[in-house]
Amino acid sequence: MADETEIDTTVNSILSQLKDVPVVAKKVQKTTEPLDKDALEKFVVDYTSRLIENATESVESIKDSVQSAPTAEDVTSLAELIKSTSTALEVLNKIVINNKKNENSITIKTMDIDSKREQLDIKANTLLIASREEMMNQLFKKSKTIEAEIIDN
Repeated sequence: MADETEIDTTVNSILSQLKDVPVVAKKVQKTTEPLDKDALEKFVVDYTSRLIENATESVESIKDSVQSAPTAEDVTSLAELIKSTSTALEVLNKIVINNKKNENSITIKTMDIDSKREQLDIKANTLLIASREEMMNQLFKKSKTIEAEIIDN
């Protein structure tokens, strides 16, 4: 009977402690608005970076335990963790490469437009800028000489 009373007292004590613990409820905020391109890219980069950092830390901690006493499950989990970390790194690398490609293509296109604009300016300037003397020389080169007699009346 003493054991039952002790168990009841212990259980009641645990139950009362659990009742006294304040309940903290997190409200999950759902975003109904779709993310725009920049916000989505920032989200992916931020969370991928955090995932990589956490996974790298986990790999380091699990690696020590696997090296000391390897089991098949531990080795498999370490391999899967390394694989998922490398996949996350690839995703981040692809984002960086795409951003650089976009920046380079914009720069190249801008340079192309500027060079075409300069070529057009040079053509327009050479065609429009001519001195009076040059214009007269051009006219004289194209003219035909006419021989005529002057008759005085």
